[in-house]
Amino acid sequence: MYERYHIETSPEVLPSAEIGKFKITRSEKCLNCGRCLNLCIYDVHKRDANDSRKMADPVSHLCKNCFLCVQNCPQQALAMVINEEFETLGNSYWTPQIIQTIWNEATEGKIPVYGAGYRGRFKGTGFDTIWTDMSEIVRPTRDGIHGREYIATSADLGRKLPWISNFKKFKIPNFHEIQIPMLFDSNPLNLNIKNITLAIIEAAHRLGTLALLDVENYFDGLNPFLKSIALQSPMDKIEGLDPNLLKGVRFIEITLQPTFSNSKLKKTLRNLKKLNPRALISLGTSTSEISEEFLKHFQEKSADILNFYADNQGNSFDGEIFISDSIRKLHLKFVQKRMRDEITIIGRGGIAAAEHVPKLIICGAEAVVLDLSLLVAMGCRICDTCDRENCPADIAKLETRKAEQRIINMTCAWRDQLLEILSAMGIRDIRRLRGEVGRAMFYEEIEKESFEFIFDKNGPGK
Repeated sequence: MYERYHIETSPEVLPSAEIGKFKITRSEKCLNCGRCLNLCIYDVHKRDANDSRKMADPVSHLCKNCFLCVQNCPQQALAMVINEEFETLGNSYWTPQIIQTIWNEATEGKIPVYGAGYRGRFKGTGFDTIWTDMSEIVRPTRDGIHGREYIATSADLGRKLPWISNFKKFKIPNFHEIQIPMLFDSNPLNLNIKNITLAIIEAAHRLGTLALLDVENYFDGLNPFLKSIALQSPMDKIEGLDPNLLKGVRFIEITLQPTFSNSKLKKTLRNLKKLNPRALISLGTSTSEISEEFLKHFQEKSADILNFYADNQGNSFDGEIFISDSIRKLHLKFVQKRMRDEITIIGRGGIAAAEHVPKLIICGAEAVVLDLSLLVAMGCRICDTCDRENCPADIAKLETRKAEQRIINMTCAWRDQLLEILSAMGIRDIRRLRGEVGRAMFYEEIEKESFEFIFDKNGPGK
């Protein structure tokens, strides 16, 4: 029987992630009248468990900044201030607001709620220079995650089906469908913690997607999830791997150094195709400059996927080029070569919020890889230096089941937000969004169109 794809969530509280943006204090003027209890729908205010005549201390991390309790307290006994500990989270890219949002998503599995005082960002850097089109949001049929119309979020990895001119000679190309346009990095920050790796791979398995795994981190406990693993290996080590392991996976990625031998790569790809002809072959690179010789690997059908690596803040390793610009450049390169459907483009790095997923797909990717966001879902605070022994979230000791459920909850919240965006655009299939730059506005392009003539040496300003 046909069933719509659905993600089962379950609330999973993590004490280490209970750091709120605000701190609510109750002074001695409190009459214990309970008005704040009746007004607050987020359970910030409760009666004392030992004496119901008294109010307990506010549960500050649950506060959504609606101000109802503060404004309606008859004694003005409540006060709200910014939590100093909250402001120490993350960095300039992985901001405290982003970290807290992911924590809330991982706890509840729902789209987060913000109260008064949060206006979002009209323009910033990186993904904040892209604004998505919401022109269909007023139409009553575009009712997002609550609607009757089905919106597909599955993505195809591998080559698209070609035009069939001769059915006798037609061969179905390799491709694999994942239910969400998000893959997982099973070892973010290279922590090499087995229970974390297992939790991420189990979550990918349950969600119907794939988890990237360096072959050096493979262990026997992962055998039941082999079909959900995208095996990664440097080119110089892939020849010495266990053939049975390579035969058992659907996805093999060769991680390339900035300088590599195309002739050696061609030989490696040929051997892999011979060993496992049904596997998708991916090439992982950190450069958006694609040579003609490199293109031949895709033209000759030796490779199917290009995975572009950026750092944790979305910048390329060979310069301060943001991942959205790199993906657009790669997408247009393959379009110009008339071979866009012969390759799948994936982007990894800097994906810190649900809205970043559709924005990167608009720029030309089929799917994205989540890495650091998975650790944040487990309570990570993005410290300046990662010290496993003194980790404030004790990630190394986190129970696998709890970590897995929080990843699933976060993914569900991200998918629901993706559905809302697609609904507001009037799009019924995420595949249609790939490369549709007309569905977004780019700040640099708008600025250029609006003001270039003023600063142009031949313009009216001169």
